[in-house]
Amino acid sequence: MELPNLIPYPEPIPAPPEIFIILEQTFFLIHILLINSILGLSIILSYKWAKEKEFFENNRPLAKKIPLFFALGINMAIPALLFIQVVYGNLFYTSSILIGTFWILIIPLLILAYYSSYFHYRKFGLSSYAKHALLFMMLIVLYIAFILVNNLSIMEMPQTWNAYFSNREGTIILWNLNSIYPRYLHFIIASIAIGGLVYSFYFRNKVDRDNKVREGLKIFAYATMIQIAVGIWFLLSLPKGVMIKFMGENTIATIILLSGIATAFISIVVSLKGKLKESLIFLSLTLISMIINRYHLRVFNLGENFSLSHLKVSPQWDVFALFLFVLLTGIVIIIYMLKIAFQSKMR
Repeated sequence: MELPNLIPYPEPIPAPPEIFIILEQTFFLIHILLINSILGLSIILSYKWAKEKEFFENNRPLAKKIPLFFALGINMAIPALLFIQVVYGNLFYTSSILIGTFWILIIPLLILAYYSSYFHYRKFGLSSYAKHALLFMMLIVLYIAFILVNNLSIMEMPQTWNAYFSNREGTIILWNLNSIYPRYLHFIIASIAIGGLVYSFYFRNKVDRDNKVREGLKIFAYATMIQIAVGIWFLLSLPKGVMIKFMGENTIATIILLSGIATAFISIVVSLKGKLKESLIFLSLTLISMIINRYHLRVFNLGENFSLSHLKVSPQWDVFALFLFVLLTGIVIIIYMLKIAFQSKMR
């Protein structure tokens, strides 16, 4: 069977696809930052558990933030998944079926991980099982991340769909794809970096703030150094036709990639100097570059298999306006929740 026959026909969409792409990338960025914070803080807490004498007194507030981030992270994943299904539904549904057994397991495992984060906080300093709950939650997050990386890779590479004819159990994993491993490791190292930055941000107004802030910024800096190396590995592991587009063939993609690398290097320098505000600014610039690169990677991987011009737009502006109102209201509420979460004193 030829490849084009394996790709389902796309359904009409209610607004120009560019709107949904921007929304999907934005919500995915928010989602992944929250998940990075969860995993990163958990790794830091697990390490410090055996190293810090006053561990429980110093880090109980951070343990309380993990369930909050988890709830927000799950909620931010929902619109990201909805928007990707609007534009790439014919691709994403197919990839989700091909990896279906592992994909559907995410739901019960996610419930267990969410409960474990609360158990960890409630029993923090009271039971040794709290640490076990934290480790269990981390393992589930790592599992979900690996399955998501595979799902998105399968979606972006329809040439891998032929594996269905030799495996119809919904257990297709791209073990032989070279880019899977650096892409997955990229997420793990990013989590440590973001966790370090969140650690610094939380302690910025606390007693003994200088030591804590610098400690978190060092974690961020060293993890970002490793992240750059992993990013280069990821780039070199891509198919040659895709890789060269980021290395000069596509001017815009190349400029954005180099801009992201440059701002990442600057964020390392300023973080090693103990400058939290500047680190946050240059990290934000790096993240903007990386999220655009992520979209470019999807476009380059899909190649001629998918184009926005293939989509039929059937406008429903009244419904879309109502949707935007609800969306903006939700964003305001979430920002308010985050502001309350990071207040030093809560009523």
